[in-house]
Amino acid sequence: MLSLSKHASPLSKNKKPMKKTLNHTVMPWFLLAASLVLGYLCASVTEFNVSFTVALSLFFVLAILYRNNFGKPHVAIVRTLLGAVFIFSGFVKGVDPLGTQYQIFDYFAAYGMLWANPFAKLIAIGLITAELVIGIALILNIRIPFTAWIAVLMMVFFSITTLLDATIFSDKISDCGCFGKAIKLTNWQTFYKNIVLDIWVVILFFGRYRIRNTFSLKNEFVITAFVTILFFGFQLYNLRHLPVIDFLDWKVGAKLNPPKTLPVTMIFQYKNNATQEIHEFELTNLPADRSTNWTFVGRIDHDPNPPNLMVPIYENRGDDGFEVSSFVAGFPGYYFIVAIQDLGKTKNRNLDKIFALLDFANQNEHEFMFLFDLNASDDSIEKFKENAGRRDFNIYFSDDKSIKSIVRSSPGLILLHDGYVRKKWAWRDIPSEEKIKKLVR
Repeated sequence: MLSLSKHASPLSKNKKPMKKTLNHTVMPWFLLAASLVLGYLCASVTEFNVSFTVALSLFFVLAILYRNNFGKPHVAIVRTLLGAVFIFSGFVKGVDPLGTQYQIFDYFAAYGMLWANPFAKLIAIGLITAELVIGIALILNIRIPFTAWIAVLMMVFFSITTLLDATIFSDKISDCGCFGKAIKLTNWQTFYKNIVLDIWVVILFFGRYRIRNTFSLKNEFVITAFVTILFFGFQLYNLRHLPVIDFLDWKVGAKLNPPKTLPVTMIFQYKNNATQEIHEFELTNLPADRSTNWTFVGRIDHDPNPPNLMVPIYENRGDDGFEVSSFVAGFPGYYFIVAIQDLGKTKNRNLDKIFALLDFANQNEHEFMFLFDLNASDDSIEKFKENAGRRDFNIYFSDDKSIKSIVRSSPGLILLHDGYVRKKWAWRDIPSEEKIKKLVR
């Protein structure tokens, strides 16, 4: 009997460690892999989806329940993934800080906070810089316990904001601008993406003390200060000139109205009267009993051709304003466009060089257009004409958002050639007539 009890004791002790080992090895890796799969699927879930929402919520809860079971490898992986996302998000917005400023304008308008518009640029630069610096800190293991707290606070803010975007303010904010103009996501895609990041943040936060600092405190301060100053200077350059990487539709080399060579597929949506499920059919395979057992919902056209990039351009601001964008896109030759967002604040921003280019265009029979905001005052237009003197030129109008979407400068110069964007300049970089002659031949 004594011998049997000695042999039985080790077996009974092995059962509990086996269960603990399973939780520490299988479940953490499963949750981490599942979060990666969910993150990949976010790209295809453009609207609210009950099943996907439940799945994300479930795995978020499981990450909290198993928070103490994630070891150093799991924390290291999510630290790297989060760092990469924060760096990418900060960089693509840092390339175009004006775009983030415009996005903040939209948020202030949606929340009834127009009084805060003067602070939008400062907020944009600060938020962008914080994102990139946090990403660098995560990648380089800089003060992970502190950095994890900042990441948590930022993700709580982003998650709540994007949830409001998707539910309450969807008619006012269609894109949060989380990845600038580099990647455009719907509001629900953005919110779902943030939930995946929240899962990673949970793993990072509860495992933050498992990561040792790579550098000394002094070196960490030097690295952080260097990155902050360098990236601030990078944003300042992009503010004073044009983005070094142009993610706008009107980037150099873009065709404004590309030919449509591929057929458009029409998809018809019908709801099954018995199951209430919505199905999609092509024109060639519509259900035969659609008149009795199906209810027509709508039609979606899938156009595989490149989109028309033209913005609305009008000859005048009245109801009879003739739209000329198709003429501009199809013009066979050189076309100069000087876009001015706020005519009242233009002052003398290189207008002498702009008027010199106007003279050059008129002498060489090139088209030249001044594109003003539809809300430009008559007084500001008359003052602009006085500054131009006796020169002959055309004034056209577009809405504020359209002008901002084609060039990030006011004034901004755009040179088109045969419907392609040949070159773009900020007002500080308006070229001389001699330099233009090298481009226009």
